[in-house]
Amino acid sequence: MKKILSALITILLLGCDPDPKSDTNISAYYFPVKDLKEGMVYEYQSLNDENAPPEYWYHKSIETDSAFYFTGTYYDEQFVVRQFFRAEIVGNGVLWQDQFITAFKDSTRAQSQIHAEIKHANAFPFEVKDSTSAYLMQLKWVMQEKPLSATTLTRNRRYAGKTTYNYNGEDLPCVEFRLVEEMDNEEVGHLIKEYTGIEYYAKGIGLVYYKKQIDDNFVLEYELKGIYTMDKLEDKFNATIGYND
Repeated sequence: MKKILSALITILLLGCDPDPKSDTNISAYYFPVKDLKEGMVYEYQSLNDENAPPEYWYHKSIETDSAFYFTGTYYDEQFVVRQFFRAEIVGNGVLWQDQFITAFKDSTRAQSQIHAEIKHANAFPFEVKDSTSAYLMQLKWVMQEKPLSATTLTRNRRYAGKTTYNYNGEDLPCVEFRLVEEMDNEEVGHLIKEYTGIEYYAKGIGLVYYKKQIDDNFVLEYELKGIYTMDKLEDKFNATIGYND
């Protein structure tokens, strides 16, 4: 159960419905998509568990003649791709286009991609009305059809206003979101888990901190520790396996 929760709740690009009547623009607090055309790695480290693995997200923007896309690839501590998303940047927010998690089929460690059914495509609002604004997203992964094994993530996010977050000794201007999430694991019946969370997005940077209170004994609390090129991530991997040119 913990492995399933950990794999799915590290989805850092979050869903919500942009409000066309809103009057506060917070697009500057999202990831700086215009500056990420060459791609950069965002490394997150646990604040509450020194044994928890790091999270590596490689973010890259892709501009075409007709649209502007933002992608994210999540690598685990063994530098295995565990998640991917592609979203479209539009005038009032970010829209999910594709998302998948990876799973190992068998003892050969062969990977398969499990693409989500995107029931609510809005990923991040660029416009919000006030701190009462609440947003919904929902993704469903079907691991197998017969017998059915599926997981649905429902996320209710509430915009909590502007604040600051102390990052590397500096108080950064941020927007805060409060979360209520539900994970529904469907096999023989439904096993439903509800939990809460909080996120801070810093102006000009993106997500710098998040916390998920799964239960009294299971808390995920991560902070951004560095932003660097893919070359550096590859160097980290080579160092772990003792590879040298």
